Amino acid sequence: MKNNVVFLCGISIMALVIGGVGCNLPAEGTVENNATEQNAAVAPTTPVEVVTPERGTIAAHFETTARIEAENRVEVLSKGTGECMEVRVDVGDVVDVGQVLALLERDELDAQVRQARINVQQQETALEIAERSYEEGIVSSIDRDNARFALNQARVNLELAELQLRNQTIRAPIAGVITKRLIQRGMVVTPGVPVFSIVDADSFVLPIQVPEKELARFTAGQEAEARIDAAPDRVFQARVRRIYPSIDPTSGTVRVLLDFEESDRPLLREAAFARVRLVMESRNNALLAPRDAVFEEEGRNYVFLVEAQHAGDDTDTNESDVRFFARRREITLGLEHSDRVEVLDGLTDDALIVTMGQHSLKPDAPVVITSLEDELAKRASVTLDEALEAAVQRETTVSGDRSRHTHDSLAL
Repeated sequence: MKNNVVFLCGISIMALVIGGVGCNLPAEGTVENNATEQNAAVAPTTPVEVVTPERGTIAAHFETTARIEAENRVEVLSKGTGECMEVRVDVGDVVDVGQVLALLERDELDAQVRQARINVQQQETALEIAERSYEEGIVSSIDRDNARFALNQARVNLELAELQLRNQTIRAPIAGVITKRLIQRGMVVTPGVPVFSIVDADSFVLPIQVPEKELARFTAGQEAEARIDAAPDRVFQARVRRIYPSIDPTSGTVRVLLDFEESDRPLLREAAFARVRLVMESRNNALLAPRDAVFEEEGRNYVFLVEAQHAGDDTDTNESDVRFFARRREITLGLEHSDRVEVLDGLTDDALIVTMGQHSLKPDAPVVITSLEDELAKRASVTLDEALEAAVQRETTVSGDRSRHTHDSLAL
């Protein structure tokens, strides 16, 4: 559109200057013939730029935006109680499963574990004595069984004390990257308090919301491209992995998950903003035309073509006698992408499509084929005042000729 504006501004004056040829010719023949010749003479010639359609591949795309998510993300909660004595990781660190993240105070629990172990040893000794005594007939079977139960209880107490001690050490439940740290040295924590967030970078996915009416065009394995603001110079390849079966009744959309290539995962960041484009349909050897050349009117699409017409009936007329006219041609469109559209019907491969100057055209208007560069070169030596003066003189001459033509026609 910007090029069109520059083009029209650069050559609009030229259109006014070169349009009037033969305006002062005397009236001859019938009134109708004179009127036709006068109209052709005073009709301004519009400079236009043309191109021929090209053959190529075009694809239809579905475009949307989304943010990267991690399917495997864990909020690490404290299971222990007490003051934080040491924090061993920070945000951005990569951790393995079971790696120590922080340590809570443990002196009291250490003592409880030692006491529980001593109690287990005592109960083991008591059970040995009770079994020997039972064999000698000194004690009953009930006494022996009670000693066995006491040993089992001591062992359970030891396990509980050891578990509480282990809970004073906060470990990573999954491998990943620390994205949040909510604990610091000297803080007193209690069970259930969140202390870290860990994201598994290998589980990054790109969820998009697809309108219900587009769902039939999506399939598993479908290719997609993603541009991420965090890596603006790179195009990430992705594929549809899962299409959710339910439709969100609020938005009328379906959740679709895209997977990234393994080699791209280290470059991804959680919640990064992404612009996604999926290839929905592709056609080869399609007849393609510039999108800016296509007009729409009442649901129909059309373009302006340039056709040559000889001054006489002789097909061997000199090239200088050939004139060009704009013809409106209705077309049928197919796929659209970027600045090109597929033309299914209405155009041939050798058609001359008007791509600049088309917004001021009318059907069957005389035109001259040129280009923006040529017109700027021609006007390089003409000042603005000279161009305006020539345009005013041209308009005055055309108006005068039209008035004389009207007067002569009425007189006849």
